[in-house]
Amino acid sequence: MILYYSINYAGGERSALSLSGPYLALTYLSVSVLLWTYWLARIFRKWVLQPLRDEHRTRRLVREGMLRDAAVIASKATGKMIQGHPQLSVTLRFGNLAGTPIQETLSIVDTRPAQRRFDVGKSVRLRISRDLGTLPVLAIDGSEVQKDQGRWLLAILGWLLLLAAVIAYYLLSYHYEHGGTGWRFLVFFHPLLICPLTLLGIGWLFGGGIGKLFLGTGDVLTLKYGGYRTEARLLDAQQTGTYINEQPQVRFELEYEDVQGITHRATVKKVISLLDMSITKTPVIPIFYLANQPQKVVFAADLEG
Repeated sequence: MILYYSINYAGGERSALSLSGPYLALTYLSVSVLLWTYWLARIFRKWVLQPLRDEHRTRRLVREGMLRDAAVIASKATGKMIQGHPQLSVTLRFGNLAGTPIQETLSIVDTRPAQRRFDVGKSVRLRISRDLGTLPVLAIDGSEVQKDQGRWLLAILGWLLLLAAVIAYYLLSYHYEHGGTGWRFLVFFHPLLICPLTLLGIGWLFGGGIGKLFLGTGDVLTLKYGGYRTEARLLDAQQTGTYINEQPQVRFELEYEDVQGITHRATVKKVISLLDMSITKTPVIPIFYLANQPQKVVFAADLEG
């Protein structure tokens, strides 16, 4: 916005030659409204609807999830108090849906600290979701689910403020910029178009966009909670020519045997730190794979780190 107004209104007024044609201006206006509407809808789903969905899914998980016994292998207080109860960071080791031993770290609010239920060496019961496509997938059996009503109401207020700000900017920009020409002041680089594009792009990047394009292994939850662990033989490792944060992406050609003794070959693309390039010379690499989709493979170190 600073660049746009400093460049286009540096002399105090807009040049008539820089105005868009009537139909092009209406096109820009329509696209702008659609972009802002889509962005606001995404924010509304994330801030307002998602907490309600998560609460519903967690209640269903605690009620219907598959039971597993887990061993506490690490436990420490985070120093935070939630509604007067201490919050703990607890690492648990248990068998996933396929029976493969895995571990996970959970943030737990201990409502009964005197019982020391989460001390190292203790055993707790977990619930694992049968639907691994959505979060959450793991909960302590018998957990109490409570919505943070204050934070949820604050999220609604924040979204309404965003909506009001967008509407106010449309009104203000039209009032001060139209100059008797309607919406013809709209050009492609106007903030009404560029701002929502930028916000959507940032959301895509932070939402794993680069990872989905270059890193692969988008089924991490399914592989971790429903996959089998085995040792894969490294057949070949070659750089793809792609670099992420100056780290090379490597294509690994692997061969492994599943639980039924059937041999499979799979390809994994992974960005490797220059300090860890020795993995390309390792003859055997631990992996997780899916029995019904043997080509879906991920390095065990990526799930257990």
